[in-house]
Amino acid sequence: MTRIDVQLDLPHGIDHVWDRLTDWQSHSAWIPNTVVTVTKGTNGIGTEFVGLTHLGPLRLDDPMTVTESRPPKSGRASCVVTKTGLVLVGTAGFELTALTDSTTRLDWFEDVHLKPKVIFWWTAPFVLAIGTIAFRSALNAFARTL
Repeated sequence: MTRIDVQLDLPHGIDHVWDRLTDWQSHSAWIPNTVVTVTKGTNGIGTEFVGLTHLGPLRLDDPMTVTESRPPKSGRASCVVTKTGLVLVGTAGFELTALTDSTTRLDWFEDVHLKPKVIFWWTAPFVLAIGTIAFRSALNAFARTL
């Protein structure tokens, strides 16, 4: 597995950031070349959605299920999704920490690998490097949508 961690401080309250991050379809606005479609539920545990990413002629379906959801309470919140695709598997999610009433720290992680692992083991350094750049860029785009 390749663990990608990105941290960002946002000039918004934790409830607002939570509401925007758990609006899964809105991820389409800030994740490049990706359309997110909710297929079951809305935003709690058991919600299912698919991110469909197009990179030139390549197409990647990234189905996910919300497996942990802890809405804001006492200045903290977290969410974990499990990736259940044919190619991309693992977990992803975020933790939110209220630094003040109007500032929230976002810790985003992706802990993923390509299947079958026996063929793609060598891609881990590339996934880490490219994934870190891509997710930092996407989260900066997310911040601009707030």
